[in-house]
Amino acid sequence: MSSDNVKTLAKCKSCTTKTIAWGLVANLFLATFKIFVGFLGRSRALLGSGLCNLSDVTSSIAVIIGVRYANRGPNERYPYGYGKVEFIVQVIISCFMILGTLALIFSSFIVLAKRILVVQHTVVFFVAILSAIVNGLLFKFAHCGAKELNSPVLKAHAEHNKIDVISSLLVAIGVIVTRAGIHWIDPVIAIFECLDVIRGSLVILHEGVKGVMDTNMPEKYTEGIKERILEVEGVHKVNNVRARQAGRYIILDVVLQLDPSITVLESKKINQTIKSLLRSENRYVGHVALQIVPTE
Repeated sequence: MSSDNVKTLAKCKSCTTKTIAWGLVANLFLATFKIFVGFLGRSRALLGSGLCNLSDVTSSIAVIIGVRYANRGPNERYPYGYGKVEFIVQVIISCFMILGTLALIFSSFIVLAKRILVVQHTVVFFVAILSAIVNGLLFKFAHCGAKELNSPVLKAHAEHNKIDVISSLLVAIGVIVTRAGIHWIDPVIAIFECLDVIRGSLVILHEGVKGVMDTNMPEKYTEGIKERILEVEGVHKVNNVRARQAGRYIILDVVLQLDPSITVLESKKINQTIKSLLRSENRYVGHVALQIVPTE
């Protein structure tokens, strides 16, 4: 990795750490404020949005723990590093998100069944708009960090912030519609918010479970790896490529065929060339295991 890439990566890690820390503070404030205003302004939709922010607080704490452990290098006990911590954190985040919404869904159905008519205070609208702006900024920085660091847990965190943006905008729309006379829209929006949170949580949960279970990466990726290895002089055939993600890093297991007449030193040079080639194209390629068999 070039010195420029190292500097960029270090800068991105620093920016991501600050974003998570500020996100923790912002979500704690928004959750407290929205739940408080939700009670006073009689908005179940804002209460639901506040619960989303409260789960964001848990999410931020989990992300901090996940990123801290994932940054640790391999050792004798964990030769592949601590990358799987990120997938475990993904599962934890998604479970908290799902549990945090079920109670509100139940209570919103009760409001609809009893036909309780509630008109929200105007302040609910402005709180919802403020929340959408803050969560939009948090999504922007978390999404950037997830892309640059190839971090599953940051990707999950960014998706969570995007859900909060949509949730807050729906609350703002709900206030306008309710004050126009459609009083049942607030609990309906609360239910819709919760169902959307659960949908997003299940996607995150699915990705986390895939990572924990060492699911093979898409065939398109492994075929690309095969094509690049075949470009190396001396490689006759690539029998198999298995690729799995351990946090932000990719672990490769490759079986390839070489000329049986070459020396051990020549074989070792080809081995090093392949590893250097793969890592130069993708800085997140970590451990590469090459099994060399003679060409039949």
